[in-house]
Amino acid sequence: MKLDKYFKLKNNLETFNFEKNFDSLSKTLYYFSFLGNIFLILFSYFFIKDVTNSIPTLFSGQALFFSIFIILFMIGYELFKRFAFEQLTSTILRLRKVTINIFLGTIVCLTLVTGSFYLSLNGAHRLIDTSGTIESKLDTAQNNSADSISKIYQSRINIKEQQIKAINDNSETGVLTKRQQNTIKQLETDVKNYETERDNKIASIEEKTGKKLDKQEDKIQENSFAFAVMVFFLELIILIGVAFNAYYIWTSYDEMKTLLSTPKYKQLELNLRLLKLYFQNGRKKEQDPVISRSKMISLISTSKIPVNQKDINDFIALCSELEITTGNRRKKVYNMNYEKAKGLLENIEI
Repeated sequence: MKLDKYFKLKNNLETFNFEKNFDSLSKTLYYFSFLGNIFLILFSYFFIKDVTNSIPTLFSGQALFFSIFIILFMIGYELFKRFAFEQLTSTILRLRKVTINIFLGTIVCLTLVTGSFYLSLNGAHRLIDTSGTIESKLDTAQNNSADSISKIYQSRINIKEQQIKAINDNSETGVLTKRQQNTIKQLETDVKNYETERDNKIASIEEKTGKKLDKQEDKIQENSFAFAVMVFFLELIILIGVAFNAYYIWTSYDEMKTLLSTPKYKQLELNLRLLKLYFQNGRKKEQDPVISRSKMISLISTSKIPVNQKDINDFIALCSELEITTGNRRKKVYNMNYEKAKGLLENIEI
């Protein structure tokens, strides 16, 4: 492993800095949560649009008007939900106790999340619910098959009935012989058998159609459950993204606030103030002569910076060690501009 890579890993693994370590995670969760809002807006659109479609046509372009209105309304709703939950999380982190405002804010956020979940879930159900179309298609196919079977068997029944009629019409005396009566009974039995066979086949088709419809309904139920889980996770992604971003901002602020009160930072702050005077508010450029020690002391006195002689000597020595200034006692010059020197001081271990 290369030495520069080792020191980089050492800095990341051994030195915990919440703002630096969790910056990528915070941004990923925060921006990824907007994807959840987009899908929830899409699902909600299908539900509300289905409702507005039942409104009688009142003016030209009504469908387009409602479509734009629904999209804008849901965008505003989702943004308001994000803002409310972010403010609630920030308030909880700031106060760290239950207050009436936190309680009311929690009720508002729960109401917004519940409303969003309801609209999105019903919209998703509208999107996948094709039971009406499937039922209509199956009914049509069933009726066509039943009609086809009825026509086939009706033609056979008609033949038998015509034969019965012919026997009755051909009787000269009006009294049927024993043989004719037996023939008619057989023909009537055939008719009943045809009718029974026809009804059984139609019933079989209806049973198959019913099974197909049940399977489709079961599949729709499974899809509805899957969409319910997906909508739940979309809501969860949004809340996690918004809450973690608020937590990240607050914790980074709290970490920086703690750092500002440490002796290490106070020393850095003092050195930066002295550096600004040393470069005369950034006016000194690279290779310009360094101001004298007496002038530096005069500037510090004018600026009323609380330092002693040791602090000034340590600062001047530090500038030489970091090669911010180079040269000897007679001629010392600035080796870099103010911005570069400032960056150098900010990144060193004091």
